[in-house]
Amino acid sequence: MNASINLQSIETARQEWLQSRKLGIGGSDVAAILGLSKYKSPYQLWLDKTDRAELDDAESEPAYWGNQLEDIVAKEYAKRHGVKVQRVNKTIEHPELFWARANIDRAIINPEISGNVRIKDGKLTTDSILECKTANQYLAKLWGDEQSESVPDYYLTQCQWYMGVTGTDYCGLAVLVGGQKFRSYKIAFDPELFEMLIAECSAFWHGHVVADIPPAPTTFDDVLHRWSQHNPDQALDADDELTQVITEYKDLNSTLKEASKELDDLKLQICSRMEDAEMIIANEKRLATFKYQERTSLDSKALKSAYPDIYNQFTKTSSTRVLRVA
Repeated sequence: MNASINLQSIETARQEWLQSRKLGIGGSDVAAILGLSKYKSPYQLWLDKTDRAELDDAESEPAYWGNQLEDIVAKEYAKRHGVKVQRVNKTIEHPELFWARANIDRAIINPEISGNVRIKDGKLTTDSILECKTANQYLAKLWGDEQSESVPDYYLTQCQWYMGVTGTDYCGLAVLVGGQKFRSYKIAFDPELFEMLIAECSAFWHGHVVADIPPAPTTFDDVLHRWSQHNPDQALDADDELTQVITEYKDLNSTLKEASKELDDLKLQICSRMEDAEMIIANEKRLATFKYQERTSLDSKALKSAYPDIYNQFTKTSSTRVLRVA
């Protein structure tokens, strides 16, 4: 019973947090607004902020484990640096800009100030905060020397945003890479960078969210979402710029087709030389492998022929717009 109540309270808190994110711009939104996020475009963020995004209650595996390991990463940072850290469960608003918000992972307790960290006049009563991350081992190359500011841009902007909103001077950034390697970084507040972030985020918040005007698409998925249907009675007269873009598209597409044929020819040469060998080596280093493997897949044609009723029960129709250049 207690476990059930606890899980329910956790889910309630998560839903409240998801809703609160629509009340302003948070640290994880900054990278998307600047076009630095690999997870979300400015248009997708606008959909989220204006309640147009498709509701997805499922938490991704990386996000789930990131949340589960946050406390471990925070404790390890505190142990290695000889400091005390404190949770701050409240959303912090910029004292002058209500839409500039921060949900930090931890505050680093200042030993010169007695008692716990508090929020006073819209700012934290400490000069340092802590962000805890987990990262895929394949992204380890994006992280530089420890105690430097050599971190991925989307985390750097998040830290700068949190420091600017909370009125702190430093942000510790702790990351567990591949579940095995712990690294920590120290980022100093950059007032000029924060002013730039405020300008960009203000333009997005007021010019798109408040004004309810979508930003320009930056991915093809954005285009397909915004204009999912076509008007058969409408044709666009191309200007010189659009004509040039179409010409460049055709030229590049032709180059890709030629490159694809060349790749197929090279692949034929390599595999013909290998015959039944498993790999190619040079100076004791593996250059290529050519292995046999099996894959089980559903024969949809055979299923449709033998059991058409069952086939129809488990098929669905999807639609999308397709670009074809004459």
